[in-house]
Amino acid sequence: MKELNEIVSENLVYLRKSRHLTQQELAEEIGYSDKSISKWELGKSIPSVDILLKFSEYYGISVDDLIHEDTIIKSHSQVMSRRKKTNDIIVFAMAAMFVWFTAACIFLNGYVFNPTEESKRLIWIAFLWAAPVMFLVDAFFIRLMWKKCLPYWVMLSGFIWTLITAFYVTYLVAMGQNLWFIYLAALPVQIIVILFARLQ
Repeated sequence: MKELNEIVSENLVYLRKSRHLTQQELAEEIGYSDKSISKWELGKSIPSVDILLKFSEYYGISVDDLIHEDTIIKSHSQVMSRRKKTNDIIVFAMAAMFVWFTAACIFLNGYVFNPTEESKRLIWIAFLWAAPVMFLVDAFFIRLMWKKCLPYWVMLSGFIWTLITAFYVTYLVAMGQNLWFIYLAALPVQIIVILFARLQ
């Protein structure tokens, strides 16, 4: 088991480096000499309670975190993990919004700049085709960031069914053909996706 001075020194080094500070910069921030910082980080002495309190206030943690092993590293990695997940969700949302923005531009182009009756009747289908594109784009980003996980397979399934629906509705509205049987083609593809997901 580590001595208290070792634990405190490791925590102080970790916290300073996580802020990308030199010992001199930290010393100026908290009002102590860089020699004192060096002494505490090397474990040659333990800061007094009032100094530990100052460190805890500066770093936004508790004194208890400073004197216990691995608590700072664990909490920091949890914070970083949460930030990464939040950033990933923002990327997915931005990709989806870009797809819907493109569909809206296509819609406006057909409705405002090419206002024939035929284009007005069919242009809303751009939004229908945006759905499979969105699922495909998000599946790509999930594969890139999280590898093959449940959300990836869900996005692929969403892509399959929205693509089939887009084909079905397009043919139904534009040509008056009811191609309901294309849904039967989607079933084996969906089963293949499920089997691939089980392989993981």
